[in-house]
Amino acid sequence: MPEQPELADLVKSLTERVRELEDVRELNRLRAELPRRINDGHWDRVGELFSRTAHLDYAHLGQAAGRPAITEYFAALPGRIQQDKPGSALLVKQFVHGHDVEVTGDRATGVAFFEERVVFDDESAMVAGRFSDTYVREDGRWLFSRIELDLYWVLPHHEGLVRKAPPAKG
Repeated sequence: MPEQPELADLVKSLTERVRELEDVRELNRLRAELPRRINDGHWDRVGELFSRTAHLDYAHLGQAAGRPAITEYFAALPGRIQQDKPGSALLVKQFVHGHDVEVTGDRATGVAFFEERVVFDDESAMVAGRFSDTYVREDGRWLFSRIELDLYWVLPHHEGLVRKAPPAKG
């Protein structure tokens, strides 16, 4: 009979571990869904992935607070990007990798790295950076509660990732 409490403890521990693994899987899906919507041109649906009181901090690209403002921000973002090349067609493809999360109950934090290609008719740029996220379970569903962008670089594609030699001293 002494094994019963041990079995109950084991079942409780395994249940908690499975719950955490399921949460991590849901958070990975959430993190992947944001660039999927961008890549598929559904900018106006990105806001659905955020909590009601979420915050977005895209540094020099702007900030927004609350789901309605974040929805408006993403819906308008292609137009803001195109301000540099008016009249040019725009293609944005974002690739996220290295997503790592820590779950604590109904809250979680995560970090993900990204590469992005921004393509106009006659030029393109390579973009890279890191997203620092916080998440909240709201109405039984994981959502972003905050995203902060740390931009590493935006490089014209024709320049690539090269270091130019310093000018020769004469």
